[in-house]
Parts: sequence; C-alpha cells; structure tokens
Amino acid sequence: MTQRSWAGSDRRGRLPDNWRQLRQAVFARDGWQCVMRAPSGQRCPRPAQECDHITPGDDHSMSNLRSLCTLHHASITGAQGGRRVHKRARMAHPLKRKPEKHPGDPG
Repeated sequence: MTQRSWAGSDRRGRLPDNWRQLRQAVFARDGWQCVMRAPSGQRCPRPAQECDHITPGDDHSMSNLRSLCTLHHASITGAQGGRRVHKRARMAHPLKRKPEKHPGDPG
C-alpha cells in the first residue's frame, strides 16, 4: 500500500506487534498465492502480496486472514470504501421531504 492510502487512518496502529510474522504465516499457509477464485473455481494464479482481513475489523486471528494479490485486494478494499462513503452520504443528506407518489400508483 502506498503511504497516501494510510493517510488519516489509525489502522496501522491497531495491528498487533507481531503483524509481520502473522502476515508471513498467512502467506506460507496459503502457498504464497492469492486465494481468490474465479466463478469456474480456478484459483487466482497471481502471487500473494497483501494480507487481508476477511471480516473487517480488528480480528487478527489466522482464520480471519487471507492472502491476496494486489489486484484483488484493491478491488475488495475499494468496494468496502465505496459502501462506507455511500452510507455516510445517505446519513448526511436525508430526504428533506417525503417522496412524491407515482402517478400510476393506486390509492
């Protein structure tokens, strides 16, 4: 990850002291290969470069960590970020009035 992607985040400080060793153990367990699978079931052939939390948060157990290539990690992280932005936007800008009834709706 680039320095910029961590800007404003406290994520690095929340990682356990043994994060480097844990990350290496996850890579070794997963054969140093991305664990994502295509719809056909074929495993991604790219090398693992990112250690990802399956369930976001601070559960750093081996069962919640997986090896991903940079492409899959960026895709997953981007989707999670997009959902957070969308959720914040909905909360910050609630509808100011009730939606109008569609003319074709009965009653």
